[in-house]
Amino acid sequence: MKKVSVSEEYKIATTEVLSILEYLPKREVDKIPNKFKEFLKENSLSAYKPNFDYSLGLDKIELKHKTKLLLAMIYRNYICSEEERLEYNKILYQNEETYQKYLREKYNPDDIFKKQESNTVELAENNSNTALIEYKETFFMKFKNFVFKILHINK
Repeated sequence: MKKVSVSEEYKIATTEVLSILEYLPKREVDKIPNKFKEFLKENSLSAYKPNFDYSLGLDKIELKHKTKLLLAMIYRNYICSEEERLEYNKILYQNEETYQKYLREKYNPDDIFKKQESNTVELAENNSNTALIEYKETFFMKFKNFVFKILHINK
């Protein structure tokens, strides 16, 4: 099997997945291809031993995000039935749609220009409220400028 470079985070995740697979029924684990199980074993950390309390149930165990992703992929591709896979894909699709709507609302390109227009209007209103102040030269400044002018000195 070709050796794949895997990050430390994924090595921890594969170790956690292997630990969880030990507690699954044999008939479920047998659905997973041997090549994939070998891949998990090759890329796991032998020094890392996950300490899960399986009496809590899998949904209550604090798993790393990458571990959850691997378990979801294993469930979808190997363990679930065709009906469950269709339902699972439907849920994934709905989640993706919800996430895309959230992103669209947060970073809506149509609203970017509206926000800029409203900021411009606010700046224009603020500028209209400010009055110009006439600058008057003091006697000292007039005298200084006169001397500089005579001596041809630039300010």
